[in-house]
Amino acid sequence: MRFEDVLAEFGRVSGLGELVLDDSGSCSLLFDGEHELNFVGGREDDAVFLYGIAGGAGTLRDAESCRSLLTASCLGAETGGAAFAQYGNSLILWKRHDRFVDYSALEKAVNDFLAQLIHWKEKLAAPPDSGPARSAPIDVPPEGIRI
Repeated sequence: MRFEDVLAEFGRVSGLGELVLDDSGSCSLLFDGEHELNFVGGREDDAVFLYGIAGGAGTLRDAESCRSLLTASCLGAETGGAAFAQYGNSLILWKRHDRFVDYSALEKAVNDFLAQLIHWKEKLAAPPDSGPARSAPIDVPPEGIRI
């Protein structure tokens, strides 16, 4: 089944009406008036990308924040398989899906991705953790560490 057909069925079943991709191959949905989820259909294959803005790119100015985001998105370990990227002044969370065979597969993907997007938006908007101080990195002598 083509993604356009799965998307249309998703719209009908969920009560959103007829959902279609625009001329650029994308469609956006707004959840709870604040969480925009975008679909972009692949032109050459069945791939579909889901993405949403998780925060401002200013988050990337801090080295510790960058390390944290890279660690979280390494092989999707803490992002449900998604990854972070910078686009303009935005930090986006995105995930590629090779194809959706039916409405229920798309519904599950939307629910899973939306949960991750909300989690990361909240986490990135929260003030830095004021918990226990982190230990400083180990200073390695110029001759290296001996074992």
